[in-house]
Amino acid sequence: MPMLQHRAGFAHASSSGGDGGWAAKPVKKGDGFVVSADIWTSRRGHSFLGIVASFIDGAFRGHTILLSCDHIKGHHTAERIYHMYESVLKYWNVEGRVIRVVTDSASNMVKAFTLFPVTEEDELTDEGAAGASSSSAAEHDEEDGPPALSQIEVEEVAANVENMISTYFTVSSLHLRCPIHMLQLAIKDAINEHDSINRLLVKVGNLVRSVKKSTLNTEQTDRLGVRPTSACITRWSSQLQMIDSVLRLFQKDPLWQTKMKTSAAHITLNEVRQLTHLVRVLAPLADLTNNLQKELGNLGMILPAVSELKSLLTDDAAMPMMIAAFGEILANNISSRYGRYYTDKHILLASVLDPRFKSEWILRDESVCNRLGEIRELLVEETGRLNPAHETPNPDASPGSESEPKGARLFGSYFSEQLRTPEDTKGEDEKFLSSPRQNPDADVIQFWMENSKLYPRLSKVARVVFSIPSGSASAERVFSAAGLVSRNHRTSLKPQILSRLVLLKVNSKELQL
Repeated sequence: MPMLQHRAGFAHASSSGGDGGWAAKPVKKGDGFVVSADIWTSRRGHSFLGIVASFIDGAFRGHTILLSCDHIKGHHTAERIYHMYESVLKYWNVEGRVIRVVTDSASNMVKAFTLFPVTEEDELTDEGAAGASSSSAAEHDEEDGPPALSQIEVEEVAANVENMISTYFTVSSLHLRCPIHMLQLAIKDAINEHDSINRLLVKVGNLVRSVKKSTLNTEQTDRLGVRPTSACITRWSSQLQMIDSVLRLFQKDPLWQTKMKTSAAHITLNEVRQLTHLVRVLAPLADLTNNLQKELGNLGMILPAVSELKSLLTDDAAMPMMIAAFGEILANNISSRYGRYYTDKHILLASVLDPRFKSEWILRDESVCNRLGEIRELLVEETGRLNPAHETPNPDASPGSESEPKGARLFGSYFSEQLRTPEDTKGEDEKFLSSPRQNPDADVIQFWMENSKLYPRLSKVARVVFSIPSGSASAERVFSAAGLVSRNHRTSLKPQILSRLVLLKVNSKELQL
């Protein structure tokens, strides 16, 4: 495969160098990147670390590019994951351009991107400092106190401390736990906490497995036009699909269980009623999951969803007591799991800059309703940071004024700076927040593409925050593609070849192959 060998040289960041050749062109379009990472195991038993970059370019077009899908050997330790991550960034020449890293909540992933890395230089410095302290103590035993530091040493220490604090906050705010995975954990915990719901779901699962084991049972369900769906432990939505498939069998034929050859316990009519209400409870969560799995543009949906789900899960008086209790547990678990996002700068900004919600969600959410001024001030500060004063055009200036020589003018600097104050940002902020909200099904990226000239300063912030995907689904899609590539007749593929095939398949649209 000459073309594959020629074009897939970028597949291994750890074994190659340079700027990625022909594949680096799309990457150069991005000012800043958000990385999604996940680990997958092939049918042959090889593990791969997928690293995906996403960004929105200046024309508000979203891009998702697979940077690496490399074989990860040995134990999947945090150190090994972080080393491979750094190697990939170095290969693509994007060090220092990563805004966030999105992963699931696995302990090795969390540790890899949240721990402050201790370098060899730091360790040597610590040892040297300890040695110097011992030597100094020996030399000055007879002195009343330690020797005074010189001004140069004081400045050096202050600079090191400031740099360390800056680095710490940069590293500690880098990692973002996947909101989809957090939702999965919240639902899983709620099911485990509610014994009756847990037993009911186990009963439904046993019935479905028993039905699917028999070809005669399968023929019977096929006549009804319904294929029972099995649940997957890593995808809570598959449990909803399983329940829905069983309910559809009851709709087609209320006595369908009696016609099956199965030893599993039958579901009673009261349990059918409970399952029907359970589907109503879980349906909004399925909608949220589907929306968060989209590539880009839905990061602002996370916080507004908390209060909305709480209302939907707890305010239905017609719900049976068992389902109502489960809904309350579920609402509390979601609030608890999503509580970390209320202090996340990018998610707060995305929620306000989402034209479907703006500041309305703040007024509805009792946990932040008193923080409206603080959140708006955060928006003003971030807008000012991304729009430096020297980049702000002066609309009062004539088109040719920049090229005309001007003499010195008393207080002239005030004229040049008068439109570059935070008040200008607040004016744009007021205009955006006071305009009508978009419908809940509106396209956020499309809105900012069409209104970037109306809100030029805010649109820069929007480009950054909506470049952050609302989950690590993009990395999981890579592994779906890898699964298609490594089907049963290709299980003998070497890891290196599989990596290259996956990179070509996933990036084919972006690279216009």
